[in-house]
Amino acid sequence: MSEMTMNTEAKDTMKEIAEDTNAATVEPVAEPIVETNDEVVAAPDASSNDEDFSADLAGEEAVDEEAAVEDEESFAALFNASLEDQPKLSRGAFVEGVVVSVDNEYVTLDLKGNNEGVIKLSEFASIGQDVPAFGVSLEAVITGKGRLGYELSVLQAKRKALMDEVSAAKEAGKTVTGRVVREVKGGFRVDLGGLEAFLPRSEADSGFINAEALIGNSYEMAIIEVTFRPENVVLSRKQPLVAVEAELRGKFFGSHAVGDKVSGTVKRLTNFGAFVDLGGIDALLHVSDISWKHINNPNEMLSIGQSITAEIVKLDAASEKVSISMKNMIEDPWAKVTDTYENDMQVTGTVRKLIKAGAIVELEPGVEGLIHRSEMSWTQKDMDPAKVLAEGDVVDVAILDFDAVERRLRLSLKAVSENPWQVWMTTHPVGSKITGKIRNISDFGFFVGLTDELDGLVHIGNLSWDIDGAEAIKAYSKGQEVECVVIGVEVDRQRIALGIKQLSADPFDTFINGAKRGAAVNGKVVEVLPNAVLVEVADGIVARLALREIPRENGNPAVGDEIEAKIIDVNRQRRRVELSIRKLMMDEERDSMRHYAEQNKAEEAPSALALQLQKMLGTKRK
Repeated sequence: MSEMTMNTEAKDTMKEIAEDTNAATVEPVAEPIVETNDEVVAAPDASSNDEDFSADLAGEEAVDEEAAVEDEESFAALFNASLEDQPKLSRGAFVEGVVVSVDNEYVTLDLKGNNEGVIKLSEFASIGQDVPAFGVSLEAVITGKGRLGYELSVLQAKRKALMDEVSAAKEAGKTVTGRVVREVKGGFRVDLGGLEAFLPRSEADSGFINAEALIGNSYEMAIIEVTFRPENVVLSRKQPLVAVEAELRGKFFGSHAVGDKVSGTVKRLTNFGAFVDLGGIDALLHVSDISWKHINNPNEMLSIGQSITAEIVKLDAASEKVSISMKNMIEDPWAKVTDTYENDMQVTGTVRKLIKAGAIVELEPGVEGLIHRSEMSWTQKDMDPAKVLAEGDVVDVAILDFDAVERRLRLSLKAVSENPWQVWMTTHPVGSKITGKIRNISDFGFFVGLTDELDGLVHIGNLSWDIDGAEAIKAYSKGQEVECVVIGVEVDRQRIALGIKQLSADPFDTFINGAKRGAAVNGKVVEVLPNAVLVEVADGIVARLALREIPRENGNPAVGDEIEAKIIDVNRQRRRVELSIRKLMMDEERDSMRHYAEQNKAEEAPSALALQLQKMLGTKRK
């Protein structure tokens, strides 16, 4: 009920009292008869005393009216006083009441003046207060009016009290303690013991902000802003931190040097390392300084809140940066690598990481080597590491070479298994025959499958003795089964050369074996070139006759002409035979002259009998 309504009711009450007083009637009182011992005295005659009675009655009425007025004024004063003692029951007003009842939903308060208010039980839990007992006095704020009376709130009462306290603290430059309860857009909500405040993300920390670490914890915070309408409190955790950290940093840089051992707590983890709180200053622990062994991520060895000991490796007071190392606290395992390992040694390791270039294998904590993708398989030069290995695999590898200074180890997976080319060659030496299907055809030849992993190449030059390779390859197709001859195996280069024309004798070798340099041959001109003619001297054997080797008097030969010439050069590697008619004619002429000279000499020479007689005569003369 409002104050205006209560005043109106008071006036109405006072009016009714006044009307009742004015309406009252005064009955005339008869004078009593007085008896004495001597005589009876009669009362005065009424008629004779009318004037006096009327006068007395008028005086009495005047007195009664004055008394009634005084009583009305006195009652009004008392009523107004009682109204002043009653609370002003308006929305948002603070009221004090006494608990008169408690049920399953509400606590009911007597607010004086026949007014009652109710508070929901849940509000006491929200402010961490026990439900009050009967007769306890409480202060609350009016939030409305319902069927049960005035609706009250102890929560809002506490909030208003807290707002006053926070405002006073801001004016005094003091901090407040608040608990971060949840993350919201742009920052966090902080509970000040019943009053929610806002903590902007930019003011949540002096460095990296870890929301998970903040939520649920209480901190000292500075007050940036306080407004009552709308109700708003903005806090800063950063300001107190910055002040404290500045003092701690000054002390730290003044008392520490590179090489000092320090202890701290892991504050934050990133992909490249960890930030460690050394007591007011954050130091960087790079992932490469966590351990001598390879790790993919700091969380493999560290966790937030973990206590560590490390060595200071970098210290810059100007930039206020500190770098620390955990691995410097233990011996470098590479210092003993030279004494432990040697080239071609077979060792066992664990695959720690797969990369594009290959696989990182740990031989011992801190000592790792690389299996290049080309060392994964004998048969596949560019093997995808993920198709052969998986992280965590335990594998046998061979050490190809290592450099302890550069901290490098080259490993091979294929070197610990048999070389399939070497194995194949032991059972298929050069000259042996094999049969297989064509797996692939290219411009330079085709590949024949030898095993599941090995192929052999038949080059187009090894298809036919007398047909051009580009033409001969047209007779073959993928999947066709062919017979070949092994003509070469290069284990180091992982190549197997096959031939089909080698299944039959080489007509060139047959020809050369029967017609060596200097021999005369007959043939037919099959092609005329600008500087030579090509002469077929045997099946599949075409020799070259340069025009300069043809005497001028012989004229220029034409296709189909039969000629005789002498072999003047044989090149087995190029499979080429050079002819010369000029040489043939010169040799024939020289042979004719020699024959003629020998014949003449024989005719002029003495006979055997004459020589014998000359010998006998000479002996006698002596």
